[in-house]
Order: sequence, then structure tokens, then C-alpha cells
Amino acid sequence: MEKYHLPYVVVFIPAYNEEDSIGRVIEMTKDQYKGPNQIQNDYVLDIIVIDDGSTDRTSEIAREHGLRVVHHPKNQGLGGATRTALRTCYEMGATVGVKIDADFQHDPEDIDKVVRPILEDRADSVFGTRFKGGLEYKMPLYRDWGNKFFSWLTGLITGLKVTDGQTGLMAFHRRYLKIANLTQSYNETQQLIIDSWGKHMRVTEVPVLFHKRTTGTSFISWKYPLIVLPNMIRLFIHFKPLRFFLPVGVLSIIAGLVIAILMTYNNGDPVGIFGNASVAIFILAGLQIMFFGMLADQIGKKRF
Repeated sequence: MEKYHLPYVVVFIPAYNEEDSIGRVIEMTKDQYKGPNQIQNDYVLDIIVIDDGSTDRTSEIAREHGLRVVHHPKNQGLGGATRTALRTCYEMGATVGVKIDADFQHDPEDIDKVVRPILEDRADSVFGTRFKGGLEYKMPLYRDWGNKFFSWLTGLITGLKVTDGQTGLMAFHRRYLKIANLTQSYNETQQLIIDSWGKHMRVTEVPVLFHKRTTGTSFISWKYPLIVLPNMIRLFIHFKPLRFFLPVGVLSIIAGLVIAILMTYNNGDPVGIFGNASVAIFILAGLQIMFFGMLADQIGKKRF
């Protein structure tokens, strides 16, 4: 049940030791959407902060601005903070939940851009893309290539046109807030895109601005690919098991048949390290992999 007659938008700011920038993000958001000079919107907006175990004045600054603060006793990562925020938005009765980072790289003025497609019933999950809206500084080469690779991989998995797989500005309809599931506490953006797609939400991107970071440090490091890649593969298998296991099973069967053909031309003698039993093992394993893939696919269709 919604809290207001107008759509109720809850903006959440995940923050970890962001005392130098969070006040500015809060003030600009309030001035734009809640202050005396706010633009005239067709929705009611609230702001909350998810303090992810900060050891500085992040929570204190948020409370000084009159905001509700949800506190993690221990740092859980951006994915963990976002997971808490999505659940909190739903419990607050939000029509739309909006994530914006605390480092002011995304402009609070763009909040309306990610909210609008949902209010107009054109999308359920909306992601801001800095590569279409305006990147106001030259991104380091390794960050640029990394973003392009993971955006491409996310698009390959989902079939969506993804241009910014690491955006920090996004919005979600209540119907997704209810069923969102972030299993990894690290890379929230790719998880949310894949999870939204896997649960048949309407996913789109909108152009947004992106400022250069002037405070704090990025959570992305050399460990990023080692953590993110396995999780993206796991999500793909979770939502589309048949697309993963069917080719694996077919390859196993083909391997068994190739060994059988080679043994036939070799007068039935084993080929290299392969014996007679290997033919049966590869073929049976392939059939079993395909069977479990089809079973998982049927279970997944009933779930979603």
C-alpha cells in the first residue's frame, strides 16, 4: 500500500566514510526536490542514508540534515548497502526507489531523469548512463576498458543494450523492490541489471551527467574482475540454466562420439589415454548435464 496519493519516491544514498561529500549531495537533492525552491514534481520525495559501517561523521552529517539513517554496524560493501536500501524502500511503501552515490559524481538534478520512465510506465528498472549523458572528465584507460568490457558482458548475458555497467544512479519500481536479490556485496550495478532482466522487468538506460571524483576513493581495484566475473556467470546460470548446460552437455556427447569414431578407425584400440569406458562416460555425462539443465530451467520458469 502506497503512503501517499501521489507516487512516493525514496532516494537512498549508500555511504562509507563520505563525510566530505555527502552533505553536498543531500543539500542539492533537498533543494531540487524538497526545499522552498524545489521544482514542481508530480511525486513526493524522501531521502534516506545507508551508513555502511562508517568510522567518520557520515551518519552525523545525515542526521543534521534531518534524514533517516539506516546503519550497518560493520562495512558490508556497496552491494550490501544497496540490498538493505532496496528492502527499506519497499518497507517504507515507496513507489520508486532511487540510488545515488554519496561522492557527488552523479548530479542530483538527474534523479528525475531515472524516475520519469517508471512513472510513465515505460520501465521497471532504469539505469543512468554517463557515456550518453556527459562524462565531464577523461576516465583512466583501465577504468574505461574495464567498464566497456563488463558492460559488453552484461549485454551479452541479457541481450540488452548496456552502455554503462558501473553506473551509480538508478531507479526501481516497487514491483522490483519487492523481489530484488543481490547475492554479492560488491558489484551492485551488474547484479541489478541481470537480476531485473532475469525477473522479466522492463530495463532501460537514460543519459545522465557524471562529475570527476574530488573526495574519497573508488571501491574498484585489481580484485574487481576476480570477484565480479564468477558472480556474473553464476547469475547467468541461475536465470538461464538451459543456455549454459545445453552447450556443455552437447560438447560432452560430441567428445564421446569423436573418441568412438577414432577408436573404430584404430581397430577398437584405446586412443591415447582414453579407454573404452571413456566413450560411455562422456555420452552419459552429457545427457545427464542436459537433463539437469532442463530440470533447472523448468524450476526457474515456475519461480519467475
